[in-house]
Amino acid sequence: MVLLNATGNPVTVSAVAVDDTYLYASDSEGSLTIWNKPDLDSPLVLPGQTSTQIESLLSDGQYLYSGSISGDTVIRVYNLDLDLIHIIKGHVGTIFDMSTDDQHLLSGSGDATVKIWDKSDWSQIGSIVAQTHFVLSVALDDDYIYAGGIDNCTNVYGRVSLKRVVSLHGHDANILSLATDDRYTYSGSGELWWGGPGSPRPSVFESAIRVWDKKDWSCVEVLSGHRDNINALAVDKRFVYSASDDSTVRIYSKQDWLEVASIDIGFGRVIDLTHDDKFLYFGCSDGNVRYIAKELF
Repeated sequence: MVLLNATGNPVTVSAVAVDDTYLYASDSEGSLTIWNKPDLDSPLVLPGQTSTQIESLLSDGQYLYSGSISGDTVIRVYNLDLDLIHIIKGHVGTIFDMSTDDQHLLSGSGDATVKIWDKSDWSQIGSIVAQTHFVLSVALDDDYIYAGGIDNCTNVYGRVSLKRVVSLHGHDANILSLATDDRYTYSGSGELWWGGPGSPRPSVFESAIRVWDKKDWSCVEVLSGHRDNINALAVDKRFVYSASDDSTVRIYSKQDWLEVASIDIGFGRVIDLTHDDKFLYFGCSDGNVRYIAKELF
């Protein structure tokens, strides 16, 4: 496991993203750090992109998107020269998560909506009231939009109609993370500090990954092991990867759903996770990004 210092400052890494050219990390002071691949040497730091925390980060290989928290509820769009080329406005709550395909960008927000943006001109072409309060996680595929959040379920919407198809119930906690592949959708649970007006965070809560079969929306497996919030999920052909506040990254085999590895950083939180063909990268509350070769699994 290799450690990269994101900013040189004792701040929290709030999100990570990766594409063929760069590895990106955002932090709790609104800065961005970018490493050139494959060497990951001499990072470029773009300080003070926002006066608030960058909460979400995503790259599609053409653009880098960063979403901020309340007080600066916009999405900043950068090109691969790392020039800020557009600021997307429309949300009135924290941008908790984003997802993208060739034509569209999706954003989930604390204003309870998922908004759909046309990447040709950054116009808003759709909006879904997707949870009662916060939308904490989003994902999409060719047919569906997925939104998880405070309602302890994942709501599934048709890509064309924007109508709800099904609600995936089973978790006993908030849906903090989502991922999807050709056959399954994966949801990770935990508890946000905000649980509704006057509601304290419970001392004991579910931290599980549920696997949903897209054929009939049944839950075919529950992946256990984490002891705190599951902040991020990612999948490839072989594995499910998860990052948690319990200081671990866990890897599960898609062949039999068994846990094949657990990486314990020893302290603090693992806040976000991403991957490419060769490496798994995860951002941590100690201000560092760690990465490990996927061939070790």
